[in-house]
Amino acid sequence: MRTISFDASFDGWRDAARALLHDRIRPDDVTWDAGGAACAVDRDVAPNVLEAPDARVRRPFVALARVVACHRGDARWSALYRVAWRLAHGEPALLDVATDPDVHRLRTMERAVRRDLHKMHAFVRFRAVATDDGGTAYVAWFEPAHLIVAPASRFFARRFPSMRWSILTPDRCAHWDGHTVRLTPGATRADAAGPDALETLWRTYYAHVFNPARLALRAMRAEMPMRYWRDLPEASLVPSLARDAPRRVAEMLAQVQAPAAPLPREHAPHADPAFLARPNAWDPVHDPGTHAAHARDAAVPVDAPLGLTIDGVRVVHGVAGWTDPTLLAPGVFYPPDAATAEARLRHYASRYPMVEVDATYYAPPTRAMAAAWAARTPSGFTFDVKAFALMTGHAADVRRLPDWLRRALPRRATASPRVYGRDLPDAVADEMWRRFLAALDPLRESGRLGAVFLQFPRWFEPTAASARLLRRARERLGDVAAAVELRNPAWVEGRLAARTLALLRELDLAYTMVDAPPGTRSSMPPLVAVTSPTLIVVRFHGRRVATWEARNDPVSERYRYLYDAGELAAWVPRLRDAIATARLAGTRPRVHLAFNNNHANYGAVNARELAALLVAEGATPFVGAG
Repeated sequence: MRTISFDASFDGWRDAARALLHDRIRPDDVTWDAGGAACAVDRDVAPNVLEAPDARVRRPFVALARVVACHRGDARWSALYRVAWRLAHGEPALLDVATDPDVHRLRTMERAVRRDLHKMHAFVRFRAVATDDGGTAYVAWFEPAHLIVAPASRFFARRFPSMRWSILTPDRCAHWDGHTVRLTPGATRADAAGPDALETLWRTYYAHVFNPARLALRAMRAEMPMRYWRDLPEASLVPSLARDAPRRVAEMLAQVQAPAAPLPREHAPHADPAFLARPNAWDPVHDPGTHAAHARDAAVPVDAPLGLTIDGVRVVHGVAGWTDPTLLAPGVFYPPDAATAEARLRHYASRYPMVEVDATYYAPPTRAMAAAWAARTPSGFTFDVKAFALMTGHAADVRRLPDWLRRALPRRATASPRVYGRDLPDAVADEMWRRFLAALDPLRESGRLGAVFLQFPRWFEPTAASARLLRRARERLGDVAAAVELRNPAWVEGRLAARTLALLRELDLAYTMVDAPPGTRSSMPPLVAVTSPTLIVVRFHGRRVATWEARNDPVSERYRYLYDAGELAAWVPRLRDAIATARLAGTRPRVHLAFNNNHANYGAVNARELAALLVAEGATPFVGAG
C-alpha cells in the first residue's frame, strides 16, 4: 500500500496521479493523505491531458476533476484516481456511462460544487468599509459548503472589476485590488465588518420589489436555504412580508384596472429589457461600482450643466442614451419623482448639455418623437442622433421596420427575420434616408440637433466601394453635420490612414475618435484627428475587452466599465491638441464627448469627471445659450 501525502489541491493531486499512473499503481493500492483543506483551484493554467508514458486522460476528465477537487469530502481524491485509472486502462469512453457507480459518484460531487458556487454568487452581500487612505472597500462574509473560494473569486472579479473587495470565509479569503485576486488563510465572522448603509438600502429595495402575489415559501427555502439567512440583510424582512402578503394581494385584486398604455416607441429602452431579469446579472443596490460612482459623482469639484469653453470652442458632454434600463433602475440616477419619460429627460437635461440618441439605431425616429425631445429640453441642449442600422450596413429586425419600409422590401428580403442595407433598392434607401432626416426637423429648427452619427460595422473595410458609400451618405445628408465611426482598424493603419482622413475632410465628415477596449479585431486606436471644420467627436466605450465582441451578452454588459481618473486624464491633452489643430486651421468646431459606457451611472459620472478635469486644465464652464 502506497500513502500519498499532498497539499489537498487539484494541482497537488494531479502531480501525484501522474506519478502513480506512470508507476502503474492500482487505485486499491493507494491511500490519499491530504494535508489540509486548501483551496482546490489555485492556478488557472491547466494541461489538456493528464499524462503517463502509456496513457492519456483527456480534457473532459481534467475539467471534471478540477470541479470535484473543490468538494469537501475526503473521498474525492480516491474517487478521482479510480476513474483516471480506468480511463487510462481500456475505458476511454467511461465518462459517457452515466450509470457507472464511479462516474455517478463524481457527477454527484460535481453537481454539489456547482450548486454551491451558484449559491455563493447569489448570496454574497458586501458591506462598505472605510480604508486607511480615505477610500472605500467592500467586505463580505460567506460560509460555503465546499472549497470554492478561488473559482468563485474569478466571478466577482469580472462582476466588480473597478472595486476593491474582500470575501472572507472560514476556509480561505479572496481579496481583489482591481488587478489581481490574492488568496489568504481563512477568517472568522468577527473579522467581517458590521452592518452599514448598504444593508439598509438593500432592505428598502427588497421590500419595494417584493411581489406578494408570487410568494412561495417552499421554493424560497429551497433556493435560499436557512443556512444562508443570517448573512442576508433581507432575511429579517421575509417573515413580516410573508405575513402581510395575503392582505396586499387582496388590495391588488381590488384595484385591478385596465392595462397601462404601452410605452411610447421613442422611449423604449435600446438595451435588452430582459437583462434585469437575468439571475445574478446586476442589481443597483448591491453593485459596488454603482455606489462608488455615486461617491465619485458627489466629489466632482465643479458642475458644468451647459458644457465648457476651451479657447473659444464649445465643449458638450453626456451619455449615450438616457433610457437605458440600468440607468432607470431605482436609486441609480433619476430621483424618485422623475417617474415619467418627460420628467426623466428634463432631469437629465438639467445636468448635462448633450445626449446621444441610440434608440434610433434600432428603429427610425418620428417627427412627433423629435418634437417631444425639443419641447422637454432647454435652449442650447444638443441631441446627437445615431443613424438607423440599415443606413450604415447593419442588420435590422424586419418586425421593427416602419410599415412603409416593410411593404417596400423585395420579397426575398422578407423571407428572413433580419434585413441588411444592401437588400434595399436604391430608391427605397433614398426614401429611408429622407424620412429619417425629415423626422429630425424639430431638432434642427430648434437648434438642438448636433450631428448624425454613422457607426459602420467591422466588415466595412477600406475599399473603393466603401468610399463610394461614404460619398453617397454625404449626398443624402445634405448640410446636416455628421460623424463617422469606423470599427475596422485597417482604415487608419499605415498609408491608408492619411487617405482615410483626407476622404473624410473632403466630405466634411467628422472622424469619431474613440476610447475602446484594445486588442480585438474591431479595436480602433485612440487616434486624434480633426476632419470637419464644425465638429469634433469622441466616444468613450469603456475598456471591457472580454465582452467587446460578445454576440449574446446584453448591450449594457458590453459597456460595463467605469473609467478611473488616470484613464480620463489621458484625454485632456488629446482634446487640447485637437482643438489647437482646429484653431490653427481657422475653424471653431464644437466638441462632443459621448460616454457610451452606459451601464448604470458609470457613463454619467465619467462625463462629469472628464469635464472637471478639463476645467482643472484651464477650461471654463459655459454660461451662455446656443
